[in-house]
Amino acid sequence: MQNRDVIEVFAAMIEAWGMPQSLYVDNGKEFGFAAFLDDAMQLTVPGFHGPPRSTHVINALPYNASAKPIERLFGDLETRYFSTARGHIGGNRMSKKQEAIGRTVAPFGAFEDVVPAIEGFVRTYNHTAQGKKSALKGLSPEATFRKHLEAGWAPTAMRRDEVRAACARTEERSVIQGAISVGGRHWTCPELQAYQSEKIWVRVPAYHTPAELLLLDRYGERVGIAFPDVEFHPLDKRGAKASAEAKVHRQAVRDLDRSAPDIDVAARLIARGEAQPDAVPNEPVGIVSYDPAKRPARIVMPKGASTSEEYRREQDDRIAVQMDLAKRIVG
Repeated sequence: MQNRDVIEVFAAMIEAWGMPQSLYVDNGKEFGFAAFLDDAMQLTVPGFHGPPRSTHVINALPYNASAKPIERLFGDLETRYFSTARGHIGGNRMSKKQEAIGRTVAPFGAFEDVVPAIEGFVRTYNHTAQGKKSALKGLSPEATFRKHLEAGWAPTAMRRDEVRAACARTEERSVIQGAISVGGRHWTCPELQAYQSEKIWVRVPAYHTPAELLLLDRYGERVGIAFPDVEFHPLDKRGAKASAEAKVHRQAVRDLDRSAPDIDVAARLIARGEAQPDAVPNEPVGIVSYDPAKRPARIVMPKGASTSEEYRREQDDRIAVQMDLAKRIVG
């Protein structure tokens, strides 16, 4: 038996009796789903006595069957009720009950016959008074249940599909062209086609194979329900419908583009540059010069073409400067 099988049985029990206030489960892997329902059980109205707990899932100690009330119930049903049925072979598979030596017990019948028989046994058990030293203090399970009903107890309901949905993990997925990938398949829906964020969060069942997926935004709000993206034959009319739905994504992008204001990026960059302050250097701490007379040396850039008179005057000035420099050096 796997987790999804136990979940289906548990969901059927909730539909009949409501969400339990707590779960006392075995340590087998097939009961791993119980941890997903801890938050849901905290929403139930207390109806039975018991100390408050931070968690509503209690794991039994391994190899301690006597501490589990359900084991005593099974033992009582086995010895007092099921053993009276035709075809009963006992609980020991290594030593099966036989009608005679070498002859196995005749079967009870078809499965359709066994179901109403078991229901009858259980109904008889529920209407049979327990011992005065038992937990029910001499009352039958049915009478005990009626006492709680008369005291105002009512179940906390939960649909079977909601139980399955609770046993799921929230996983992040990338949205590519209005679709996501989960379990090697592509999933989409109109809401996802119009979704503009790059990431979305998906409730992925931990044990069941999903036929649809709940989509959430980053705030945990519902976006939509995604379905597998099916590839249609070119002549299939459903393909045209799916193609029309895909236009929702493109239209959403155009709408988003129209809603955004136009921005002159170049003008903003230039304005930002012009608004920056200039870096002004500090005053120099010294001046480097090659002229012993502390006169700044110059590199005179040639001017444009000049007359012969201007050329001679500039040449005379240079000769006079050189002669003056030589006299100062010679002394």
